[in-house]
Amino acid sequence: MQTMKNLISTFIFSLLVLSSVLATSTPTMNIINNDEITVTELAIFNSASFDAETEHLLFNTADDISVIQIFDTEGNLEFQLPVMSNQVKINKNLFGEGTFNLGFLIKGDSQVHFSTVTVK
Repeated sequence: MQTMKNLISTFIFSLLVLSSVLATSTPTMNIINNDEITVTELAIFNSASFDAETEHLLFNTADDISVIQIFDTEGNLEFQLPVMSNQVKINKNLFGEGTFNLGFLIKGDSQVHFSTVTVK
């Protein structure tokens, strides 16, 4: 009887831990994913696309972006680009090959919003 209680208690505890972990994790979705480039979704984007012909990443937001920060894989700031618009065009050749983090500073918002760009 005690073994059955322990088994049920362990099962319930495991179920609670699993549901807690699943509830707190934020899944990342790719909004651009092709043979050349992958970009993770960010809530501030109204749209994002990649123009393969011109090799431009195109981002559109509801509010103006004041600055975009580009970090390498080790977290070092490589570029800081002033924008002052809700439409941004960044050429793929600015990145090189690898994974980069883009930090978007929205006008009137102190939080930096991050997206990941992987150039293949």
